Amino acid sequence: MNAFSSDPPTPRQVVAALRAAADASDGGIVLLPGISDSAMDAWDAPVPEDIRAIARETGGFAPVRGGSPDLFEAFGFENEFNTEPDHRCGPPGTFRVLHTNGVAEAYYVDVDPDTGEWHGVFAFWDSLNARFEAPSLAHWLLDLADGVRRAADAVRAGCYEDFDDAFSEWFFGQPADPDAEAVRGWADREELRLPRAPVVDAPTARASADPVLAEAAAQLPDCASLADLRKAVGRTYVSTLKLPGMGIDAAFRRFHRGRILAAVPWD
Repeated sequence: MNAFSSDPPTPRQVVAALRAAADASDGGIVLLPGISDSAMDAWDAPVPEDIRAIARETGGFAPVRGGSPDLFEAFGFENEFNTEPDHRCGPPGTFRVLHTNGVAEAYYVDVDPDTGEWHGVFAFWDSLNARFEAPSLAHWLLDLADGVRRAADAVRAGCYEDFDDAFSEWFFGQPADPDAEAVRGWADREELRLPRAPVVDAPTARASADPVLAEAAAQLPDCASLADLRKAVGRTYVSTLKLPGMGIDAAFRRFHRGRILAAVPWD
């Protein structure tokens, strides 16, 4: 089911779920070492205590390939793309990249640099479009832990010979045998099955009677698109309007605690 609980899991629940997932994976993933407060203090984005409580215990996890952790495709806080000066995620201090992979996707969490709060998790790729992945980092990590366990179960059920193949097919929602009991529901994650967020252009949003949309659009160029995610309860696909001036790739800005996603030209 493509829906998250209304309240975010606690840091203790998240850490426990990640540890249980690593144990269940039979060596398919390895947890990354915890991160010191001094290291987190050096990040561009402020780090609130609920995030620190997770990161001190583990920096995330990495798939194991060829007997070693694949750090390029790790899921965690210390992705190398956080050091890029001109990032599609937005200005420094407004995001933290959590995962990149071989199909040119980037997953990141929205950060409010003024309050220090971390909000939803988003993804983008070589496209104008994007996805809302989860309403909080804790939700996203718990979902990943569930995917690890389900992939390991599918291997034990004989649906896959290799954990990495199983987890990849869960992650992208493309199981080879979608009717098998061990992979039931995996196909619901496939992009084409996701709900679509309502999207308007910036001039329309500025003229809207909705003060949230109007305020966000007032800070954006006319070619920007605004997606309203206030009613999103699970993973949601976000289309960007192909307006004059947008170009072929979009950069992204978030408003209203990460529930308004704006696509702007990436220049």
